Amino acid sequence: MSDLITADKFSALPERYQRRAREIAARVSEIDVLCRPAPAQDIGAELKRLRGHLRPQPDTEARDMASGFKDACRDLPSWAISEAANDFLGGRVDSHTGQFMPTCAEFAKRARHIMTPFLAELSSLRIEASKLIERAMDDERRHQIEIERQNPAVRRRVADLAQAFTAGAPKPGGLKHSGLSAEAQSRLDALKKPRQIISKIGHSKQGEGHE
Repeated sequence: MSDLITADKFSALPERYQRRAREIAARVSEIDVLCRPAPAQDIGAELKRLRGHLRPQPDTEARDMASGFKDACRDLPSWAISEAANDFLGGRVDSHTGQFMPTCAEFAKRARHIMTPFLAELSSLRIEASKLIERAMDDERRHQIEIERQNPAVRRRVADLAQAFTAGAPKPGGLKHSGLSAEAQSRLDALKKPRQIISKIGHSKQGEGHE
């Protein structure tokens, strides 16, 4: 995430996007600090606390257990390791009996689960930051297009293209029937005779005497 925040595209966003960009950058920095890996002594201290309350795993050497915990938790922050230890000691892990030491993988999985909300927020911020850059680029493209449209030379070129495209096209209101020449249309119109409407009212019973 830090690579996106520190990228030139992000820092060079237009002013209208700068406020949200600064908020995203500040929150990402906070989460980065929150997720900073714990020093080896913190991991050792939590392992020692677990050993003081839970039985060791059968057939497991204490040295091997310590080495395994350090490898499994090397990228986890101190607070997540401490919270995971509290959950195991407090009986808040459903799959744990509360008697024996958790395996290295079980313990690290619990610590990562505790970190899930912060990792999800970090992923959401990355998506928002990417879309912020995309919107800024779209705005810049629209701005450039509008500048080109206002350019007299561009407007003349578009008008010339439109005129060339419509040159030779039939004018509206020309032929009445598609595909007929003017001469054929004239002959067709000459064959049409006006109808003479003759009233038949005088030949009906109702109309007798009204002529």
